[in-house]
Amino acid sequence: MIKTVKSKKKIEFLFEKGLSFKNKGLFIKGCLFKDSNSCYGVSVPKKFFKSAVKRNLIKRRLKESVRNSSFVSLLPEGVCFFLIYNQKKIVESNEIFSSVEFLLEKLLKGLEH
Repeated sequence: MIKTVKSKKKIEFLFEKGLSFKNKGLFIKGCLFKDSNSCYGVSVPKKFFKSAVKRNLIKRRLKESVRNSSFVSLLPEGVCFFLIYNQKKIVESNEIFSSVEFLLEKLLKGLEH
């Protein structure tokens, strides 16, 4: 089971040294840590959506996409990643899901090399 990332040190390390990929207004940073805890985080910048209601809607969609993704179970233990929503319009859940699937697949391939 994948959990949300809580450690500030992990998040800082992720953004400094992690792999990064983009797809359709979605950005992922990922890294393999030596511990056995897999975790993830999501972010929707206030710059794009001033309304907290809209930001929370997108965050819920991102989290649901991660939980339903088939690639989460394939990721090795200790993988942490962060998803950032980088577009000014709200897209449907199925579009977010397909982008998350694509990015997690790229992250999985990137960590294998």
